[in-house]
Amino acid sequence: MSFRHVPVDTAVVRVTGEDAEAFLQGQCTADLRGVALTDALWLNRKGRVLAHTVVVREADGSFLLLCPHLRPAELIAVVTANVIADDVVTTDESTRWDRWMIWGESTPVVPGARLFATRRYGVLAWDVLAPPGTRLPGPAGALREIVNRRVLMGIPAVPDDCGPGEFPQECGLDAWVSHTKGCYLGQEVMARIQSMGSLRRILRYVEGPATRGQELWMPDGKIVGVVRSVAGCDGLALVSVDLPEGTVFGELCLGAPAKMPGR
Repeated sequence: MSFRHVPVDTAVVRVTGEDAEAFLQGQCTADLRGVALTDALWLNRKGRVLAHTVVVREADGSFLLLCPHLRPAELIAVVTANVIADDVVTTDESTRWDRWMIWGESTPVVPGARLFATRRYGVLAWDVLAPPGTRLPGPAGALREIVNRRVLMGIPAVPDDCGPGEFPQECGLDAWVSHTKGCYLGQEVMARIQSMGSLRRILRYVEGPATRGQELWMPDGKIVGVVRSVAGCDGLALVSVDLPEGTVFGELCLGAPAKMPGR
């Protein structure tokens, strides 16, 4: 397979200041200590998911935040919502770069570009920041190609499958939540879920034909789930945690829980 690439509208925000690391450590779900590249979630005080970012530690002590689903101003609003007396400055650097997603079967070579590996599509892929006009390897593709593959592999995404109404654990995003780093926004809720396992819903693969937004009904008329993502006929559905694998709703059949692979 040759490389494929597609332009993306990723927000790129740099966080600087003497308090940058300590502030970010106390706001997002990732443990940033000694880590050069990681995924992080941004939660509200109730533990619901506001954003997903790739966090890049820079040599000068600053951090780059790459967000594939928010505009720069929206990302900055989420990140700085709790800045009080912290020495933290956020700068939108999105327009400095051509922003791409590349996927293939080996590491691409793109002179002058910065590549950040990700497994969130279930294939070898990279978030790419390239100088304007950079030529990328391989033919142009469509983002839907790897989005479909993500869904068919049962991998969740923010905000399609997990957003302001969901906990990370409901959607298989446990890998992006640290339980050892100490306090951060939403941490008390995360700790309570870990210790008590008190989830009411879970994201599951569903064999179709399924349509996005489709409600899943019990014979007594109770709604117990909704389809969040679709690829072809199959998809991912957020359903009651009491429903086991193999539960059937007409032509739909529930499969295994969704799960985010590690880096």
